[in-house]
Amino acid sequence: MKSRIKKAKKQLNTDNGKKPELRITTGTAKNKRLKTPNIEGFRAVQEVAKSSVFSILGDKVLGAFCLDLFSGSGNMGLEALSRGAEWCDFVDSNYFSCEVIRENIVNCGFFEKSEVIRKEAAKYVVNTEKTYDIIFLDPFYDDINHKFLVSNLENILNKDGVIIFFHGENLDLTTLIQGTGLNIMEERKFGKSFFIMLSA
Repeated sequence: MKSRIKKAKKQLNTDNGKKPELRITTGTAKNKRLKTPNIEGFRAVQEVAKSSVFSILGDKVLGAFCLDLFSGSGNMGLEALSRGAEWCDFVDSNYFSCEVIRENIVNCGFFEKSEVIRKEAAKYVVNTEKTYDIIFLDPFYDDINHKFLVSNLENILNKDGVIIFFHGENLDLTTLIQGTGLNIMEERKFGKSFFIMLSA
């Protein structure tokens, strides 16, 4: 029992010097530091990439209902809430990620404007009755099998809504969206990281 508790504490620990420092850059929670889950393969969105996303979104975030899939630390959804989004659902299948997201939500003061759901992204998208103005996706870069998930995203996207998809260099999103009603609006590269903005 003690060993399991010790392991859990280790995975929730956010003081590891190797881990990236995250913060909210703008808005009501500006400069609030975010904890990150200590899980293998976790990679935070670079601040420069996050700033670029929200620069493109502009006023679209105001009053928006957001979905943060593969949310990890909740970085993108929390930034959206800080910048004036009305609501954000955070979806992640990892227990430790969900615990960290809850802590970050409380720290930023967004408890009444959000929900954390522990579930696989594709299962959530297929089964939810909610629809969204902005959907963030930031899966592990070595996971490129998202055809089923992407093909169902437009079903939960509101009119004039957008999807922000972060991915690595091995994912061909053009092929991934073939046969869907999604279109590429913007594409940016930051080192070996990319993000694409999609609309229906």
